[in-house]
This record gives sequence, C-alpha cells and structure tokens, in this order.
Amino acid sequence: MKLSPYLLIILIFVGCTSAPKKRTDKLSILQGITTAKEVEFSVLGPASQDLTFEIRSAEGEIIAPEEVKTVTRSFSPWVLHKILFSRDQVKDFNLYVYHNKKIIDQRLVGKGQLNQSRLKLAVLSCINDGFENEFKIWNELAKRNPEYILMIGDNVYANREPDGTPLSSTPENIWRRYSDVRLSVPFYFQEKLIPVHAVWDDNDYGPKNAGDDFEYKGESKDIFDAFFAQSISDETYLKGFGVGGLLPMGDFNLYFLDARSFRSANKEGKHLGIDQHQWLIKSLKEESQPSFIIKGDQFFGGYHGFESYEGKHPQDFSNFVSDLKALGTPFVFLSGDRHLSEIMQFPRSLFGIPSFEITSSPMHARVFDTPAEKNPWRVVSTTGKVNFTIINNLAQDNHWFMDVENIGMNGEVYYRRELAVFIKDLQNNLNEVRKRRSGKRRYRKSRGRRR
Repeated sequence: MKLSPYLLIILIFVGCTSAPKKRTDKLSILQGITTAKEVEFSVLGPASQDLTFEIRSAEGEIIAPEEVKTVTRSFSPWVLHKILFSRDQVKDFNLYVYHNKKIIDQRLVGKGQLNQSRLKLAVLSCINDGFENEFKIWNELAKRNPEYILMIGDNVYANREPDGTPLSSTPENIWRRYSDVRLSVPFYFQEKLIPVHAVWDDNDYGPKNAGDDFEYKGESKDIFDAFFAQSISDETYLKGFGVGGLLPMGDFNLYFLDARSFRSANKEGKHLGIDQHQWLIKSLKEESQPSFIIKGDQFFGGYHGFESYEGKHPQDFSNFVSDLKALGTPFVFLSGDRHLSEIMQFPRSLFGIPSFEITSSPMHARVFDTPAEKNPWRVVSTTGKVNFTIINNLAQDNHWFMDVENIGMNGEVYYRRELAVFIKDLQNNLNEVRKRRSGKRRYRKSRGRRR
C-alpha cells in the first residue's frame, strides 16, 4: 500500500517522539491545601504497596494522619492516597512514607502563607508532558520559593498522548493521562514540597472546548479531586461549584471558578452557570477584601477567536461585568490557556475601581509567534516562550500592591510590573471578615493522634 506524503510525515513524527521518562525510584507527591491548622497531600503509588504516613517536626514530634482516603481504579496499577494532617504551621515538618515499616520516601513540607498581609503566588497553566526538554523550568520555579502555586488549567493534556495523538475522553484515558503527568513531571519529585491549588480547563476536563454536555464530567471531577489535594480539608477552604471554591489566605481571597462543568455551547447561554455566578457575586459582597477571580481561559478576549468569557458568551459576560461593578470589591482576574502571558489593565470607568487581568501560559507546551490580534487592554506580554508568573502581594495602607514578574525556562525575567489597586476602608473590611470567620466552626471534632 502506498502512503500519502502527508500520512508518511505524521508516522515519522509520531515514531520519533517518545513519551517522557517515568520515575519509579520515588513516589509522586503533591501538597495541597495548607492552612494554619491543616495540610493535605495526594500521593500516587503502586497499587501493590500498602503505604502508611506520618509527619515529624524538627523537634521530634510525630503526628499521625487525621484522615486517609484511598482512590483506586480496577484498570490501573496506580493508587491515590489522600492524607490530611493537623499540625502547627510555624514548625518545620517532614512527610514520611512507609512500606513494610520501612521509610521509602521523605519530603520537606511547605509552610504556605505565614504573613497574612503578604502572599507570594506562582501562577501557571498548560503543563504538557510531551515537552520534556522544557521540564527544567520547574527548577526556576522552585528557586523563587513561592508560598503557593496556582495551577489554573490544562494541568494535564488528558485528551491526547504526549506525542499529540488524540485520545477519546473516557474515564480510563483521563485517569491514565493524569497518572502519566504525575509520574514524569519533576515537580512531583522535588525534595521540598510547595502547596498547590488547582482548577481545570478543557484539556484536563474532557474533549477540546468541552462544556456542560460532556458525558463523563462527573467521572472527570472525581479524577481531578483524587489527583489534587483539596477535597478533604474543611478547615478553611469553602467548596463552591464543580471543582471551584473560595480559598481565604490571610488578607486575600482566592475564588476558583469551574468554567467547564456549567458552560453552555450556545453563545446566548451561560459561561459559569446561574448558581456559580450568583455564588461568586454573593461571596464577593460578603467577603469584600482583596480578591483574585480565577479560571482556566481568559475573561476578556472578545477581540480574538479563541476561548474567553467575553468571546464565547458576550451577553452573559456583560451581565458579569455589571454585577462586579455594583460591588466595589477590589479584585484581579487570573487566567491561562492562551499560550502567551500578558497583563491587561482596565479603566476605572469599567468596574468603578482599578483592575487587571493577568494571564500566565504556557509552563511547558507549544508556543506561538506574536499573534496578529491586538488586545486593546494589554500593558505588556510574553509570546513564543515557555514561562510562569510570580505575584508578590501586599495589603497595606488601604492599597493592594502587586509586584508581577514573568519568568522563563532559564530564569529570564521577560517583564516586571508593579501594580496597585486602591481599597476603600480595607482594614474595616478585614476586621469584619475576621470576626465572622472566628464565629464559624470549621474544624473536625476528632483531631490527629500524637505519639
């Protein structure tokens, strides 16, 4: 049989592309929700091993888990262990993993945010495991020592193989591709853990550009919850809709929005769904402190042909903007997806207060030359390079200050901008929020065993 030149090129490309190497010498460990009282982990290990866990302080204090859940699939040789500990955040702890009473892995536990008026975030998206040559960017991220990493979409390319071959979005394939990433990306094997909070976009949700009509969206959410470590803790994290929720971090609120599970395929439909939209606006009104509003693809983007809230659901987006303007709550948008990074600045007249959208993409994935479309809101951008964004936040003197750096694979600083958002009556707002929170019981009655 004679092959067409086009098919021959594809076969040669696929045949010469190898999947990234998988680690078997250590376990794949992710630290998730990390608060003053609790810390949650997700550990991927062989189904054949019966693992146990503890954390130890530098002073020798040993703490057993408060809760352990095991998530398995009959078709997979890998199992997820979800572990929750209660501990003193100020102390240094190591996580120990045992098999047959022998230590088989050990990691330094990240402390998370320690100063409630300061917060150092790393923001990244588009983590394609087919780009192994760019994995060293994780070393540059670790050097910046963020208090929290936000993986804000396309954290796994579950609808394709590492070489780009399309995959059907079945629960079996999604689970396998999540496992592939956890076993090959070096971040999950670093000696020092850094807390992570995640939300998804289309590639880690289901088919390309999928929305509320995806038949396996429930199964996909179960897989997301298993692999990330933000489903057990109820000490602070307030779960929202889908994989979204509110994560208060000192003087700052982080709102994670699920922009896939409730997204209408119709342009006249809803982007976030009615309930999630109302939850966000109500929460912003009640917790009116400096807030990040976070989702996978961009909020503003009506000028380009790719996915964005403004472009896909223009009338719903107009209502969204109007609702935000009526609140007066200081906020900044965080987004990914676009395989470029940029800062947008909006005039005060749009929301009644200064505001920005910060897009960070890709961590390692395909990159493109400068797009032909001109973003009317753009202040600065990075194109054609893999990158991540560091945001140093400070709430002080009725202002929210942000020092934003976009960083490349070899530590290059592609841009840096100092941004400021005015916050009216910031301290009064924060004091009221703390009073309300102190009256809520969010702790479990049973605490971890110490020995």
